[in-house]
Amino acid sequence: EKLAEVKCLYHQKFGADAGLEDDAHDSQLQGYEKSLQELKVLFAQKYGYDVDDIDEDGAVWVKKAGYSAMEILEEKLAEVKCLYHQKFGADAGLEDDAHDSQLQGYEKSLQELKVLFAQKYGYDVDDIDEDGAVWVKKAGYSAMEILEEKLAEV
Repeated sequence: EKLAEVKCLYHQKFGADAGLEDDAHDSQLQGYEKSLQELKVLFAQKYGYDVDDIDEDGAVWVKKAGYSAMEILEEKLAEVKCLYHQKFGADAGLEDDAHDSQLQGYEKSLQELKVLFAQKYGYDVDDIDEDGAVWVKKAGYSAMEILEEKLAEV
């Protein structure tokens, strides 16, 4: 009863029902939030990453979960050593004379592992920094260079 009386007095004084402005504001705000979410989805579909993955300098941070590159390489090296032991019946590199050839063999194995890593994950292990972030390299002309070239043609 008191609430109805207060609403009536509010309507007499301001010419509008109490609370309708807040409801309209909340509804409008919800509409904007929904539009923002739709834009974020469209952005992610078009560019392949979320707009929230861009820092203040415009750099895109790619998130990767799982093992670090070093852990993957160490696992592969252990696998190679195991295969060597199975094939030759001894641990790899026990002879001191063959240290250089052993080192070359490891370097070759490392290069092969890097190739396999790139084939499996789509980027080089050397593109990963000490924090585990993958740095994506882009080659070719920038958008500005392409536009300037097209403008020069006209």
